[in-house]
Amino acid sequence: MDFANTVYDPNDPAGTLRSWNDLVDFLEVVGARNRSEATRLRAMNIHDPRGCSKAFANAMLLRDSLRKVLTAIEAKKRIPPEWIMAINAVLRANEGYERLVRTKMGWGLMFDTRREEPLQALVCVARSAAKLIEQGLNAPVRKCSNPNCVLYFYDVSRTRRRRWCSMAICGNRMKVAAYARRHSERKGMLKKPL
Repeated sequence: MDFANTVYDPNDPAGTLRSWNDLVDFLEVVGARNRSEATRLRAMNIHDPRGCSKAFANAMLLRDSLRKVLTAIEAKKRIPPEWIMAINAVLRANEGYERLVRTKMGWGLMFDTRREEPLQALVCVARSAAKLIEQGLNAPVRKCSNPNCVLYFYDVSRTRRRRWCSMAICGNRMKVAAYARRHSERKGMLKKPL
């Protein structure tokens, strides 16, 4: 969802991702890549700018496909196979194996790639999208109820009745606007002569 929501203004289709480094920054901020992996990915742009540029273009295709998929799931509509192609293209870049590595808590499994390719940076996003699509039309995907907002969210609330992408932003704005509307209507009713 976070990746799809990097487009938050319908008039700006690029959203917050305008370059390979923006993409790597995003992956680091959301915790999909740690600092050392992000540093390695940024260095890839110096050694393989063409590969990073191609991977960035694939990332934008992935994001566009994911936004279409989210729209379909939210509307309980069928997902056409052509929207899945961009996700599968990124998943194919994942070549490697799992190995045990020392962690703060002891030992843990880590996926290690056999080759390094910029597109591998997005495999975690594609895998998350695949898991969402695997849930089918019953996935709790919702679009923000604010008509001016284009963001989606995964509704994990107990009642599945969440309405806004963020209560602090859209929810608060919509509630304040509704209160102001009700207040002005009441005020108008009081001023009418009997």
